[in-house]
Amino acid sequence: MKLYPAVDIHGGTAVRLFKGEYGNVTDFGDPVQLALGYVSRGARRLHVVDLDGARTGLPVNRDVVVEITRKCGVPVQVGGGIRTAGDVEWMLSVGVARAVLGTTALLDPGTTIEIARGFPGRVAISLDYKGIAGGLEGGTLSLCVSGWEEDAAMDLGGAVETYNEVPLAALVVTAIDRDGTMEGPDTVGLRYVLEMSSHPVIVAGGVRNVSDLGTLAGLSVGGRGVEGVISGRAIANRSLPLEEAMKICEE
Repeated sequence: MKLYPAVDIHGGTAVRLFKGEYGNVTDFGDPVQLALGYVSRGARRLHVVDLDGARTGLPVNRDVVVEITRKCGVPVQVGGGIRTAGDVEWMLSVGVARAVLGTTALLDPGTTIEIARGFPGRVAISLDYKGIAGGLEGGTLSLCVSGWEEDAAMDLGGAVETYNEVPLAALVVTAIDRDGTMEGPDTVGLRYVLEMSSHPVIVAGGVRNVSDLGTLAGLSVGGRGVEGVISGRAIANRSLPLEEAMKICEE
């Protein structure tokens, strides 16, 4: 299982949101220094999100993304404000290992499928869902777009099925109700995705300690497990020691 320390950028600063609420922000300082600190402590990859880009669709923090990518020397997975084939091409040209499409993936599946086929194995899609914490709501889980500020017409199950035959690198699945809360991951929603999806699954939202990593590492549905886990607040505030987390994921 791969560990992705998260660096979320808002207004040029590294932050963590609470349940995706832009009015409930914790500041973690310079995003480049935060990323470099993770790498110095053993991180082998990073998950970087331009939160302003996610909301507006504009390349608000791309200079910071480029600096992190070029200075850290590890594979960087980037999301936020990536809406077109040109955006993906630009990201890959500056050294980003994987581009993550969120809003476009849910509002324009046709374009997203074309992009994924044009860059096979280099594009992931982000499925950010909400519902009853720890469970399914009426058999479905609703998805959000535009920086989690708008609801998508497509639900989680429909989105997974839409992309099952597309050459994606992964699905990045975030439980919004758990994100930034340190309440533990939503294993029920995750099992739902693992059962339906043919793609590697990277999970985010609620990871708080080494026990949660053990739970995710041991999760298996039909012989398929979690490919990776993203952790932001717990690593940033050191309640989840990065060195110990890396060891558990590797083992």
